[in-house]
Amino acid sequence: MGNPSLSIMLHEVLKLLHYAQASKDVKFIRIGTCGGVGVPGGTTVISDRVYNGIYESFYDQYILGKLVRRPASLDRKLCRDLMFHATKPGISLPVVVGNTMCADDFYEEQARIDGAFCEFSNQDRRDFMEKCYLDYGIRNFEMESLAFAAMTHHAKLRGKNLIRPA
Repeated sequence: MGNPSLSIMLHEVLKLLHYAQASKDVKFIRIGTCGGVGVPGGTTVISDRVYNGIYESFYDQYILGKLVRRPASLDRKLCRDLMFHATKPGISLPVVVGNTMCADDFYEEQARIDGAFCEFSNQDRRDFMEKCYLDYGIRNFEMESLAFAAMTHHAKLRGKNLIRPA
């Protein structure tokens, strides 16, 4: 789907909530797929923070020829609530809280080596993945979390990214 398509969908849903006067106490939870980083396949990642490709928590848009940087913040209380419910006795859901890197492309920005282009070495890839994991707590890559976090934050709504490696 990607950030642009998610942005369109959220604009439409936010307008509907506004017109229906139903935006009080609304919580958004995004459920999707991702590529895991250092987590077993099938583990659900509850995103605590989201980063762009240069480790910033901002969603950049170009509006009227100007760069607009919106903070991409997720609701920390909602994160704790989701983790609490996901780890209740009797629930066998492999789940971790971690940070997410949001890419604008499926191959190169996610350090994949199976695309049409690959202009980095395997060592560069390993160094990048290690930096993501160790320095930034990144546990997954996907393509929608920046728009989701920035738009729910900008609308003053509670939002949380809940994604599972495919």
